[in-house]
Amino acid sequence: HIRSISETGFFAADEMLYPENWPYISDILSYVAVGARSVEDQQHRLTASGLDIPVGMKNPTGGDLSVMMNSLVAAQTSHVFLYRGWEVQTKGNPYAHAILRGYVNKHGQSLPNYHYEDLQLLHTLYAKKNLQNPAVIVDANHANSGKQYLEQIRICNEVLHSCRHSDDIRKLVKGFMIESYLVDGAQKIGEGVYGKSITDPCLGWEKSEKLIYSIADQL
Repeated sequence: HIRSISETGFFAADEMLYPENWPYISDILSYVAVGARSVEDQQHRLTASGLDIPVGMKNPTGGDLSVMMNSLVAAQTSHVFLYRGWEVQTKGNPYAHAILRGYVNKHGQSLPNYHYEDLQLLHTLYAKKNLQNPAVIVDANHANSGKQYLEQIRICNEVLHSCRHSDDIRKLVKGFMIESYLVDGAQKIGEGVYGKSITDPCLGWEKSEKLIYSIADQL
């Protein structure tokens, strides 16, 4: 991480799986996301309220946006709580924001929440909560794409199309979360393909580069 920072000037982003790890990595991170399975956990919410970098809170796997919005309220509010055996006090994180990643229904089907109507709904929910710095990152993979990694390209283009048709959406959308690696797709553990994901399928380097330039040209 330190080598990457020194050579590129870019700091890392991370998903907060274990809130207690923050002191060990705070000097190399510029962004943190709280995942769909952690967003309901109080310790994740409280820890997010004390971070001095933007924190994205994903909607839960079940898709209930009120859970995500409540996590934003918690993260933007000051708290006193126990952290690693110490009593700590936070000031609240004004840059806590939403991440839409789609959801899974009771039949195990992936359903998206990046469409125009979804983004308009999120804008309305933000207005009702009176939160600071309304913002959303659209996760183009996971349940939004049904883990069909090539769909990420189309999804990004659709969100940008929505931005062109609504000032509210354009102001709300701050970026995308795109699953990307060196080689297209995914592999099973043990296949040994260097640079190919062993978890969710990803866009390879060439497609990722092309998508980034395409997004930039549309802004």
